[in-house]
Amino acid sequence: MSDIYQAPEAELTSGEHGGEYGSLEKGLAGDYSLPIGGILSEAWRRISGNKGSIWLGVLLYIFAYVIVDFIAGMFTGINNWSAEGTSVSVTSSITDGPSLLHQLIITAVTAPLTAGLMMIGIKIARDEVVSGSIVYSYFDKIVPLAICSILMGILIVIGFILLVLPGIYLSIAYMLALPLIVDKGLGPWEALETSRKAITKHWFAFFGLGIVCILVYLAGALALMIGLIWAIPTVMVAGGIAYRNIFGRAED
Repeated sequence: MSDIYQAPEAELTSGEHGGEYGSLEKGLAGDYSLPIGGILSEAWRRISGNKGSIWLGVLLYIFAYVIVDFIAGMFTGINNWSAEGTSVSVTSSITDGPSLLHQLIITAVTAPLTAGLMMIGIKIARDEVVSGSIVYSYFDKIVPLAICSILMGILIVIGFILLVLPGIYLSIAYMLALPLIVDKGLGPWEALETSRKAITKHWFAFFGLGIVCILVYLAGALALMIGLIWAIPTVMVAGGIAYRNIFGRAED
């Protein structure tokens, strides 16, 4: 039986940045680096001239998410936009049928949107042509993306139930699963395991990058929210650079 995690034969490390690009094979072997300072510095440089595309993608994502949430609410009776509002906690989502269905619909339908938003940062990191409309470009892969997102959510919830730490571990380890489906053509479980195995090689470095990105968000929010104009694009591109360093270019 063939190894589903075997990297393709195509060369993925050539190009302008040479060794900065990883590959599936290198990622799974842990043959990559995630220098936090270097990633943020490069991300800051790369957002110049790309902030418009990034923010268009963010706004298109929010617009679509609100519509999906509203339509899901029509079927489930969960209305998050009424004057009273309907609080949907993790506990109620698990134990209450309509809340669970509502969350499943949102998770499934917005999976391509999330993948598209992540691909904006990845394409910028790889000097590829990018536009905000990429957010809507991956609905042809909605089935594997939805399955991946639902599986991811279930496993993370189980992890948090099991003494919390496994949930934290999986929350970080699965972060690159969705772009692996659209960028590398992997299946849902294959993408989850590829992301987990690769990130586990340098889990604390990835976790540290995540913490720093959260601090960047907070700094932008504290600056009268104006700082988010730069903070959100910087964090998105930083995530794209991390993906590029681990997994490299798209498959041919």
